[in-house]
Amino acid sequence: MRPFTLLAAGALLASTPALANDCSPEFVNSTETVNVASIEIGVGSFARENFNIRVRNDGNGQCSATIRFTRLGGSAAPGSPSYTLRSGPTTLEILGEGSTPTIDSDLLIPNAPGGTQGRAVPFQLTLPSEWGMRSGLYSEQIELALLDPSGTEVDTMLLTINVRIPQAVAIRVVGATGTNDLTRINLGNLSSTAATRSDPFGVRVWSTSGYLVSFASENNGQLAHEGNLDQIDYELYFDGQNVNLAGGDSFLFADFTPSLGRVHPLRARVGPVTARAGHYEDRVTITVTAV
Repeated sequence: MRPFTLLAAGALLASTPALANDCSPEFVNSTETVNVASIEIGVGSFARENFNIRVRNDGNGQCSATIRFTRLGGSAAPGSPSYTLRSGPTTLEILGEGSTPTIDSDLLIPNAPGGTQGRAVPFQLTLPSEWGMRSGLYSEQIELALLDPSGTEVDTMLLTINVRIPQAVAIRVVGATGTNDLTRINLGNLSSTAATRSDPFGVRVWSTSGYLVSFASENNGQLAHEGNLDQIDYELYFDGQNVNLAGGDSFLFADFTPSLGRVHPLRARVGPVTARAGHYEDRVTITVTAV
């Protein structure tokens, strides 16, 4: 009876590692890099990037696992673009280092298969790309921890997310009649005894970087008679500064704009004048360039 008893104990000890090896989840790769580029900036715009993380079972039975997401370095750096991370219908929470896990920070992977490639777990990164962001390259690293069914961490991998915000600009005229591309300022009847001023108007600029606002006058800073029979000098003020329309002028702004843009006031002034009767006009092209 004793040899039989010892043999049974030995059989139980030998079977324990085999049961443990039934489920040994692991990542197929140790690193993954996601590059979010070709981003269009504008109201209501967003960028999406799809990628996969492969998980496999190194054991020989059915195996489930859980992926937990932790941002290395704590919270996102100030000014970094915000984004959401999803897998199927699940929106995932990315923990800060040392934070308590939540139901949204853990993603269950049922039935991880064996084989060298395992299962491709799909993810989608969605990044709102509206105005208010600064151009440049933003990079952060997220540690993915793989937990076995008992909740024990058995593997980790490093996910690097690179986001490149491009230089982009937009300009709109405000406080004047017309379209976004062509606006008309009507000074009315000019006076020979007093200066004539336009109603206040301006341009609203959106930019993800510093920008240059340039002016070009078709008539070099003069209002030309409809029959090209006379000319009248006039002045244009931008942000309270007199614009040199005769030689072209430009104004540099070193920083990006907030989400609502930045409004630069404009005003035109003429006279007093003594000139031939008729209609006078000039066309001024305002260009904004990212720098």
